[in-house]
Amino acid sequence: TSVDPTAAATMPVATGIEDRNRTAPFPFCGNRFEFRAVGSSQNCSFPIAICNTVMASGMAHLSSLVEGGLSPRDAVAKVFKENRHVIFSGNGYSSEWPIEAARRGLPNLSTTPLAIATMKSDKAKAVF
Repeated sequence: TSVDPTAAATMPVATGIEDRNRTAPFPFCGNRFEFRAVGSSQNCSFPIAICNTVMASGMAHLSSLVEGGLSPRDAVAKVFKENRHVIFSGNGYSSEWPIEAARRGLPNLSTTPLAIATMKSDKAKAVF
């Protein structure tokens, strides 16, 4: 993707499709993910521990697929196909997101108490 500034003295500028509007807690920014899930005065150790645990769980699942006979490429493709419904490239703060989340059958935990309550779920307990 490129942006053409339509000015005679400039050339088109190559751009990525990364999230720069600060609406995502973990946006992919070209060659890395940024962590924006906590405020500047908050300690991010617990959220990072959660992220690392979720990542380890995902890698264990991927590993089990490869150890079960799938090629690494096919294992990644399978996991992507199973989870692509959660990818949302729009504005997560807009009024369109709750409607889209409901359409996809995804939870929309819009408050901290709602999110914390899910830590008691069987699915969360299985990961931790």
